[in-house]
Amino acid sequence: MLKIRSRLRYLPLLLATVAFAGCAQLSSMTSAGTDAGQATVEESSEPVASFEPDTLYDLLVAEVAGHNQRFDLALGNYLQQAHKTGDPGLAARAYQIAAYIGARQASRDAAELWASVDAENPAALQARAIELARAGEYQAAADEMLRVLEMAGDASFEFVAVSAADQGQEERDMLIATFDQALKRYPNNSQVLLGKAILLQYNGRNAEAIKLCERILKREDNLKAVMLKGRVLMAMERPDDARRFLANYVEDTPDNTRLRLLYARVLVHAQRLDQAQEQFEILLAQSPNDPDILLSLGLITFENTMPEEAVGYFERLSAFNSHKNLAEFYLGRLAQQQDDWQQARQHYLNVGVGKQLIPAYAALAQMLADHEMWPQAVKDLRAARELYPAFVPQFYLMEGDVLIEQRAYEQAAEVLNKAVKIYPDNVNLLYARAMLAEKMSDLALLEKDLRGILAIDAENAAALNALGYTLADRTERFDEAQELVAKAYELKPDDPAIIDSMGWVAYRQQDFEKALRYLRAAYEKMPDAEVAAHLGEVLWVKGSRKEAALLWEQALERQPDSEILKETMERLQVGQ
Repeated sequence: MLKIRSRLRYLPLLLATVAFAGCAQLSSMTSAGTDAGQATVEESSEPVASFEPDTLYDLLVAEVAGHNQRFDLALGNYLQQAHKTGDPGLAARAYQIAAYIGARQASRDAAELWASVDAENPAALQARAIELARAGEYQAAADEMLRVLEMAGDASFEFVAVSAADQGQEERDMLIATFDQALKRYPNNSQVLLGKAILLQYNGRNAEAIKLCERILKREDNLKAVMLKGRVLMAMERPDDARRFLANYVEDTPDNTRLRLLYARVLVHAQRLDQAQEQFEILLAQSPNDPDILLSLGLITFENTMPEEAVGYFERLSAFNSHKNLAEFYLGRLAQQQDDWQQARQHYLNVGVGKQLIPAYAALAQMLADHEMWPQAVKDLRAARELYPAFVPQFYLMEGDVLIEQRAYEQAAEVLNKAVKIYPDNVNLLYARAMLAEKMSDLALLEKDLRGILAIDAENAAALNALGYTLADRTERFDEAQELVAKAYELKPDDPAIIDSMGWVAYRQQDFEKALRYLRAAYEKMPDAEVAAHLGEVLWVKGSRKEAALLWEQALERQPDSEILKETMERLQVGQ
């Protein structure tokens, strides 16, 4: 047998000078924070342990692997030897490495082993409780945390509560009952109180959550309780109360980044953007390479109409690959606001695959069309189809929209026909071609495509509404139209476009009173030119011509280019 003692020098973020070499007790793993679930480790004693040569060799290989950032190999060796030797120190180290690299199955295995061979160690039980919570076994995790508390350990009930955030209210209520049992024995334990407050917040019991936070704060300066109370006040739509509450704590603990970040976001929510900018600039001085802070400053200066400052922040942000797309998108918007379409185009084209890709190309196409450069828009969209094959249907849709806006209906039809041939079950493409068919008075194609959508999705409210409205407006198939629109209304009773269709179908069926009820309701929700045209026509036909004329006049002031309003007034010979 060989006896060894050494120190690991890798995993600097996780392990703080903790002994290697089969030491029985390596570290104390404490709870996750409310937001991140990061564990901390404390140094412990270093008793010397004896190992067989094969074991020692595997551990030395693990040392070298860790030094070379091969944590997978290090973990494998530690876990294997922990099972072989039953050494608590090796089990602890295996758990720490697994947790560090996010190896969930291995961390659960190592935590169970550690707790079984070191059952009187609260850190081992804490690790097992954390893994139980991560696995969704919340009651078992809470029970294990209670055992940690009984051993005078640092029990992270808070982590259990956060882990249960996505569960149903019934599950959280059961956990609250478990926490209440713990509070009967430990009525002033901050972790239990904080965990219960978190659960109460998730269940919408905000006032009770605040009371528990205040109960903690009466006994101690607990920044987690401070931050939770601030978040709960925000959830209660009390940003000014949250701002006043957090201000003093930020002043007292100026170096606490998370607290200042929460305070800055509260200021944004309270529309105190200048003050929020000050806080984010302090945060940026503290963490000059934090992309999220740069993003916040960019957005604030963008909203405050400070283009030069916004450009500076977004240009710095574009250096971070994780935020490059978002930065380029906003740089494009800023250049567009300055009417520099060439610079804006380049920024939009710099956006790659991600959430901003489609919005960037949509903005690009609209901008070029607005500058009467729609052929360039079509060219860019066709190039995008080659660059990003996963998004081809969206680019076909954009190209069709550009051509339709230019009234190049025949060209748009060619594009959409080609797209539908390639993607025959794409609902968006079918709908776009149906709407184009309506403009080209090809009602047979419109009905074919809309019914094609309904064959794919029988409860597609947009298709039901479009088909029903068109049948009522352009044919005399009123009963069929009423059935389709009524089904759409049943699916989306608050949609003003569908409410408008209900009114228009009733009008075409000459049920004027019913038509007025629906159209007035639609106009109240959406004072759009088309709804005004419909409502005004019903009023006109019923004899309320002054009311109709006033309604149309007001609608034309808002939308002077509305063709449907002009057509309706001309058809009814308004003013003659």
